[in-house]
Amino acid sequence: MGVGDRFSIFRNDPPRAFAARLARLARGAGVLEDVRASALPSIARLVLGQGVGAHMTHGLHARSRPDRLALVDGERAVTYAEADAEINRIARGLRTRMGARRGEPVALMMENRVEYVLFWMALFRLGVPAVHVSYRSTRAELGYMLEHSGARLIIASEATSGVAREAAAVHGAKVVGAGGAEDVDVTSWALTKGMSSIPPRRNSGESSSDNVVYTSGTTGRPKGAVRDFKSIGALELSRLMDGLGATAAEQHLVVAPLYHSAAQAFTLLYTALGATIHLRPSFDAADALSVMSARGVTSTFMVPTMIRRLVELPDEVWDAHPPRALQALVSGAAPFPQALRARAIARLGARSVFDFYGATELGWVTLARGDEMLARPGTVGRALPGQELAVFSEGGERLPAGEVGVVHVRSPQRMSGYLHDAEATSAAERGEWLTVDDLGHVDEDGYLFVGGRARDMIISGGVNVYPVEIEDALARHPSVREVAVVGEPDEEWGERIVAFVVYEEGAGGVDAEPEAALEAHARGALARHKIPRRWVRLGELPRNNTGKVLKRTLREELVSEREEE
Repeated sequence: MGVGDRFSIFRNDPPRAFAARLARLARGAGVLEDVRASALPSIARLVLGQGVGAHMTHGLHARSRPDRLALVDGERAVTYAEADAEINRIARGLRTRMGARRGEPVALMMENRVEYVLFWMALFRLGVPAVHVSYRSTRAELGYMLEHSGARLIIASEATSGVAREAAAVHGAKVVGAGGAEDVDVTSWALTKGMSSIPPRRNSGESSSDNVVYTSGTTGRPKGAVRDFKSIGALELSRLMDGLGATAAEQHLVVAPLYHSAAQAFTLLYTALGATIHLRPSFDAADALSVMSARGVTSTFMVPTMIRRLVELPDEVWDAHPPRALQALVSGAAPFPQALRARAIARLGARSVFDFYGATELGWVTLARGDEMLARPGTVGRALPGQELAVFSEGGERLPAGEVGVVHVRSPQRMSGYLHDAEATSAAERGEWLTVDDLGHVDEDGYLFVGGRARDMIISGGVNVYPVEIEDALARHPSVREVAVVGEPDEEWGERIVAFVVYEEGAGGVDAEPEAALEAHARGALARHKIPRRWVRLGELPRNNTGKVLKRTLREELVSEREEE
């Protein structure tokens, strides 16, 4: 797809108008402000020799703003010049000493740290697909991903090298140690010793920035969604600058795991602006707030579970560590309940809180500002430039505004397909449209409302019931901390509605009857057929590593109970 073809998909902003708008945004964001004239020849040579894309962002900034901090974690801080040189040495070492070649995937299995980004960018420079693996993966889980993807090289840290070695021994792979990992086939020091810091020559053929991200596997074996991050470019940067007000002076905090596609996308986009990326190995609410305050963090992405823990910190913690520079707290990847949205906005202000709809397979599709969330409860915003939304019935009919169906997206940022799974890819496609099986509707003004996955829909008494609507209503009750709603087989109704509830501390005591109060609340907020027929107390909801509630696990618990009876 050429540049003209790519931008033609949004007719209200043709190429010339888009270029002018992008230039205005770039000037306002200070993207070109500190680029030295003397650096222009070096930049031109780099672009002519290496091309422009995610693989060369550190290289471009190394020439235009070499002393700006690029990556910071608890152990290291590297400038763009230092990052670019190390990326080149890693890339050369992977090719020369480990035989890394275009089209042969390499697995990344690390917690968030400077080395994660450096090795990832080195793979981009070689045109080698990166397979992102959770640092919490077991030997069996890693083994599945190695076999499924074909990766025979694992980049591991001190924390993950043990599991990596065990899986590598079974599957015939090798382990490269990042940072201080030593009990591996090759340490990062040995890998890069004597290697040049000049960019490696590009392999023949077009450069590739393929990324393989395994979906969360909430319904079974995870699928490897393949996206080429070459598609992240000027259009996405315009969204960042226009929608979130991002600038070249950003201090972006990464607390979501980098094997998560949203953390990856925001890291790439903010790096393209020349921002400083602050990496934390795992999420701790008090630590995140402290870092935001001390380092002047201006933006961060968090899943709703993280936001809940952040806003629940005591007032004295907020008073001690005020995040005064924060301009964009962006939520995504899971439903952001309206009650939690209101709490986040009360803490940070409507101008600083955002939600979006997207997926590993779809990219970044919509954006909702805090004021829009308050004005239109439940919305995840309108389609961003370059993204198109449509809602289809099960029969394939495109539905009008207001009618609920399966949400589909058409854009150049979508995945190219599921790795080695043509059947699953075909099932997700409807021509140029792609879906992850979410139910929802678009209102007359183009705002999207998502009601959950189609597989989670409950049919009770012949009526379709959408769990998200019930969950959102129940979450507004002060005794409820979290809630998940599923359907349970029922001879009379087909399915009956079951609510799994995590109560606020002190609300679910032995002598208390919170279920009665919650049911009374439900009767005032929901139609009769949407009121849960059963209430189950839990200490916490089962979640996967990216914060999504495992409703399959909840349904399995109900099945186990029936079998025991």
